[in-house]
Amino acid sequence: MTDPKRQRDTARQARATVRAQRWAMKHRPKEPPRRRRPVLVAAVVMLSGVLAGTLVGTELRRADRLPGAVERALEAAGFAARERDTWVIALGPEAAPETAADPEAVLVPAAGPEGPVTGGFLFEEPLLPEEPIPGRSPAEIEAMLRQAGLAPLAAPRDAAPEVPLWRRNAVEILDPGGRPMIAVVIDDLGVNPVNARRAVELPGPLTLSFMTYAEGLGPLTAKARAAGHELMLHVPMEPRDPSWDPGPNVLSSGLGEGELQRRLEWGLGRFEGYVGINNHMGSRFTGSLLGMAQVMAELRARGLLFIDSMTSGASLGIGLARRMGVAHASRDIFLDNEPEDPEAIRRQLAKLERIARRRGAAIAIGHPHDATLEVLARWLPELEVRGFALVPISAIVRRKTEMTAEGETTGQAAARSSTATSPN
Repeated sequence: MTDPKRQRDTARQARATVRAQRWAMKHRPKEPPRRRRPVLVAAVVMLSGVLAGTLVGTELRRADRLPGAVERALEAAGFAARERDTWVIALGPEAAPETAADPEAVLVPAAGPEGPVTGGFLFEEPLLPEEPIPGRSPAEIEAMLRQAGLAPLAAPRDAAPEVPLWRRNAVEILDPGGRPMIAVVIDDLGVNPVNARRAVELPGPLTLSFMTYAEGLGPLTAKARAAGHELMLHVPMEPRDPSWDPGPNVLSSGLGEGELQRRLEWGLGRFEGYVGINNHMGSRFTGSLLGMAQVMAELRARGLLFIDSMTSGASLGIGLARRMGVAHASRDIFLDNEPEDPEAIRRQLAKLERIARRRGAAIAIGHPHDATLEVLARWLPELEVRGFALVPISAIVRRKTEMTAEGETTGQAAARSSTATSPN
């Protein structure tokens, strides 16, 4: 007879492990790969032939290129995961996670395209998430401060002009009407001047985000702006793994306020004409409450927007931007987690289109890899024919800001009406 308690404990441990690995798969690809080659082993081992719900021994050891590498491993193990846009995942004993589990992970009893899969778990990875990860709410941020024994956030200094800088530096476009809007951000630009120039030559308007520490940014960004692209600043932020090098003048959680401000001002002064920033790496720093609050205060003072690259599910970027009145958005899709595979990039673009059709707008982040630039050169001219509007990032942020303001106005009017008719 099987010990029911042992079986429940095994299933519970499997769920926690799979949730944590899902979190890692979802948020690690933006960081650069480790120097050593990852090990990915797909070996199907039945731990018990008579028990449903036990683990299939497919071992996944930190793959840098995900999810394609995972998908190939599953295919090798005999699972047709792609047919249902799902993963069938079970973790071996050496795949212990290093990160906190994602509470929103989904784990259900095993079932494949042909029906139940005896001895396995079906782990569902939605093709299109309902919403980007929103970050912490303002109330949660204040609660975190209280729990840490810190005072509530001071109101940021209000030096922003009536028309904020991000609006004044935005690329003007024709009204897209009812067409779904797509913004393509290409970041990491400037370090490789040849590929940066190739990105500038792509049909636009794209949003080109240049590294703070790249050389020759003035002429290059001026050329990009003249070509009709919108400009952003790609700011290095501290990653979780200290072996990854984000570059000089990185914003780190261990810095004092004065040094953090110096590095921030250095980056923000590298060139002119940009609408805002997005984070380069940052899986640790974007979770730093006081560090990100200082960044948001500076962005608000200058009238700049913030795009969260979402390299971490623990990012406080969007929640703090809401709390501190900074225009913001977050990416929906990374285009090139598999930078040498054009087909994988095309699949990501197809996902991007489906998200845009469902939500009315979608944001992709890609990088100046050869395959990415080649695929985009063919894909971009076809967008209008397929009914999409290619827009700079400011257009999506502007629509989001206006919808938020409209909703607040409606809510305030409803509250006044309710108060006026209340007998109390």
